[in-house]
Amino acid sequence: MQSTEIAKGDKRSANLFVLNMVVIYLLWKLFAYFVKHNTGAAHEAWIKVIYFLGTVYASVTSAILNAFGENTVQIGIRVFFPDYNKEIRVEEHCLAIPATVIFVGSILTFTGRWQNKLWFIPMGIALIILINLTRLVALCYTFVHFERPFYEVNHSFIYVVITYCLIFLLIVWWMRRFSGLNSK
Repeated sequence: MQSTEIAKGDKRSANLFVLNMVVIYLLWKLFAYFVKHNTGAAHEAWIKVIYFLGTVYASVTSAILNAFGENTVQIGIRVFFPDYNKEIRVEEHCLAIPATVIFVGSILTFTGRWQNKLWFIPMGIALIILINLTRLVALCYTFVHFERPFYEVNHSFIYVVITYCLIFLLIVWWMRRFSGLNSK
């Protein structure tokens, strides 16, 4: 009888998790649609935020690549490789904004003490930034040193799956350690 209750609790937690992700993602997509298709100040502000974040990511990515012996120059949102006459741009989809929104939204909506949320959310965002920087460095290296199809597979699939799996693990960690969902 007890194992049946545990199984029901696990199923309820899994359903809550999936529903939570879907709702947060849909709300994010709705927000992004309106901001991108707005011709007013919100759209202009969004473009500035995206360019700023892209510039920061490109700058740090270029610095890391240079520390590992690559010759790169950061120009705005571009990482330029003068030795290969190639550049890669850090566009909006490279910034892990949806992943960060899903992470933060999940932690905010799950149960748990606010004191834990106040340190876990910034720590998770820092880890997402670290994961994304690692992804960008690997993509830049792959872009310059491997054939285009290998880069495309990694850009469109492999690195995206790895990134989202790591973020998923952060959320699962919260659910198991801090939300109290497993104790029901």
